[in-house]
Amino acid sequence: MQFSCPEQFPGLHEKSARRKSAPTSVKSIMKSIFSATLLATAAVLCAATFAQAQTVSTIYNFTDSATSGANPWYVTLVQGTNGNFYGTTYNGGKTGSGTIFNVSTTGAQKILYSFAGGTTDGAYPTGGLTLGTDGNFYGTTQQGGSESQGIIFKITPSGTYTILHNFNAFVDGAFPWGPPILASDGNFYGTASGGGPNGRGIVYKITSGGTFSEVYQFDVTHGYSPIAPPAQGTDGFLYIPVAQGGTDFCGTIVQMSTAGVLNNTYNFPCGPGGSFPLGPLVQASNGNFYSTTQDGGTNGEGTVYEVTTGLAVTVLHSFGAAFGDGTFPAAGLLLATDGNYYSATAEGGANDDGTLFNTTTSGTYTSLYSFNNSANLLQMSPLSPPVQGTNGLLYGVTEFGGGANDGTVYSLNMGLAPFVNTALFSGKEGETVTLLGTHLTGTTEVTFNGRTANFKVLSETHLIATVPPGASTGPIRVTTPGGELLSRKDFVVKP
Repeated sequence: MQFSCPEQFPGLHEKSARRKSAPTSVKSIMKSIFSATLLATAAVLCAATFAQAQTVSTIYNFTDSATSGANPWYVTLVQGTNGNFYGTTYNGGKTGSGTIFNVSTTGAQKILYSFAGGTTDGAYPTGGLTLGTDGNFYGTTQQGGSESQGIIFKITPSGTYTILHNFNAFVDGAFPWGPPILASDGNFYGTASGGGPNGRGIVYKITSGGTFSEVYQFDVTHGYSPIAPPAQGTDGFLYIPVAQGGTDFCGTIVQMSTAGVLNNTYNFPCGPGGSFPLGPLVQASNGNFYSTTQDGGTNGEGTVYEVTTGLAVTVLHSFGAAFGDGTFPAAGLLLATDGNYYSATAEGGANDDGTLFNTTTSGTYTSLYSFNNSANLLQMSPLSPPVQGTNGLLYGVTEFGGGANDGTVYSLNMGLAPFVNTALFSGKEGETVTLLGTHLTGTTEVTFNGRTANFKVLSETHLIATVPPGASTGPIRVTTPGGELLSRKDFVVKP
């Protein structure tokens, strides 16, 4: 099995081990975690305009205890059918091996599960969770499991936990960083950063019942050590940024079928063109995808880039161009209902504690907020983009900050309207679709691109609807006593 050298790896995110405001104990823990991860993966990881009027609030502080996690790492929250947000922490919980938690919009937090580690359970989850059409959540841990190389798990909103797969580097993959994504065929697809015959990582498929198969093995030529999960385009292909390898060893983007047949590859050129693509791609209504590289760009401090379905890449923003700009952007972007992309930077800003920003698809960049840990131990060092709740607000996590400096959950109010969401925006006539929203009690009509659907309201935040006969691709509209709610994006009606 082949491995890469740690000195070739840009650092994931090595800055988190040297935060100026983090207590020595936290810095030591994170440095140990980073070192252990490198060893475990055999060195796979070898002039801003401020708009500070935006309202940012801390709604929860992690405390690294049996009832609270610590240090959410590369986690984007996901909203459940009960309106709460779900995620993972790398540390904390009953054994210190990480947690699965939920938190309400008002900051009421609950640990759903504490990982035990060892060979009978997972340990140290990164990347958060994915909501399935069954209302359950799917995720991975980076370590633990029967071979101590990570697992895939499923957990219900009430906390019933099931291990679906134990990774084994000599049989399949090892050390997954993020959760699998739900694809249009109803299966989940994900990446593991190591393992496989080449020792370079894999793409896998898994069903909700746990049937696992390997669909692609990474190599040096086409990129290796994937950190980001796949994104599925409207063309059905999987698009995956790959952290290392390629022509210049600065990472790649691969385009492949769900069967693992490689269709195209893009090689990041390093330098101004960007390097070390860490976050997943997100497709906009114009058909192009957008994401970030954590390094490279004009100033060597990361980029926002656009990529077409033909894998032509354009750098839209290079971070660190002026004082107050963010540096070292988080893992990818959020496409919000206003058509803008939102995300965070781990460092930079007015206080060097990280920033929130948005950008248009044409590259108009705005810095929205500078985190400031020096004032009342507020949030700092966000490593992933926020998620947009169905109430219109954005919610995210920071790795550090808060009263115990173990991380926070924050909200960002951009004044965006409420909407309805679903786990999968595609289905056939007659299929049941679960819709998430706010104030759904009293709903009088649900339509799929103008076609009236049968529906049933299950709670204030949850209803089910049947794709009606003759429905075509377009928006879902839900008429409530408070007004009409539009779906986050168009629902694709499959033949």
